[in-house]
Amino acid sequence: MATLVFRLKYVPDEEADEIRQLLTDHDIAFYETNAGRWQISMAGLWVKDKEQAIKARALIHEDQIARAQTMRPITFGQWVMGYLQHAWQNPAEAIFTLIAVLLILGVSILPFTVWL
Repeated sequence: MATLVFRLKYVPDEEADEIRQLLTDHDIAFYETNAGRWQISMAGLWVKDKEQAIKARALIHEDQIARAQTMRPITFGQWVMGYLQHAWQNPAEAIFTLIAVLLILGVSILPFTVWL
């Protein structure tokens, strides 16, 4: 049975390439799945052998720790611009997310706005 060792959703191409290279350098056989046209499938890197999956996760964890130490904090303005860029690239996802948020907010507030 295959084991997911790294999710690729929202991962920059350069980081995904580094993880692929890391696994290749350590002779870990893996395969990749994509999210598909509608972005509903699991995009990720998978390893079939359990022992190699444990080794792969350890290597990826070390790489992520090293990557986190070199990153700088994101400001609110950068976060907003990043969200807008993501919404521009994925308009259907952004619209459905906005509808879901408004629906949940409406259902949450509705009991307090009904006049008896």
